[in-house]
Amino acid sequence: MRVLVFSLMILGLAACSGPAAYRNGVGPVAQFDLGLEDEALPLGARPWRFSVLATGPFEERAMRYRLMYADPARVREYAQSRWAGLPGELLERRLETRLFWPMGEPASRCATTLELRRFEQVFETPAESAGVLALRAQLRQPGGGVVDERFFSTRRAAAQPDAGGGVRALAEAADAMAQQLLDWQREGRVAGQHRSCWE
Repeated sequence: MRVLVFSLMILGLAACSGPAAYRNGVGPVAQFDLGLEDEALPLGARPWRFSVLATGPFEERAMRYRLMYADPARVREYAQSRWAGLPGELLERRLETRLFWPMGEPASRCATTLELRRFEQVFETPAESAGVLALRAQLRQPGGGVVDERFFSTRRAAAQPDAGGGVRALAEAADAMAQQLLDWQREGRVAGQHRSCWE
């Protein structure tokens, strides 16, 4: 009898310490990030000075979605899927090798703050969804003054109506967002709106 009890205790400890987390006894909780980052910047490129500010609901790892066709004001969370890190951290890592000044292009002296506003999957119908990403971007001088401020939003259709599809759509939305941010700073430099960042 003692051997049986001891064996059950060992099995219980093994289950608690295994690699897969369990929620409500249903099954393993899947963890997602935004995909593998590029190992290095292109030769001669210089990275941006930027940071992602994520507060409120983005200070937890829940994967959020909305049913626009049923109750668009209600935010829901996947029960068996979680982000592998905080959304702001995952987004920052995704952008690190996408926001850079190529060789031969001048680098800005200003820093960019990206405030995360939306990072979720939205369902227009039970079978159709998209990843939606929104940021408020501020371009700041070395002394802290705001040079320019802009609101950006991107969305990409999900290939499948589940958590995995939403993750891939958000990764694609992040890449599209990086291009919007690059275009914003280049246009501001050419037009002279961001003159203090280049002098």
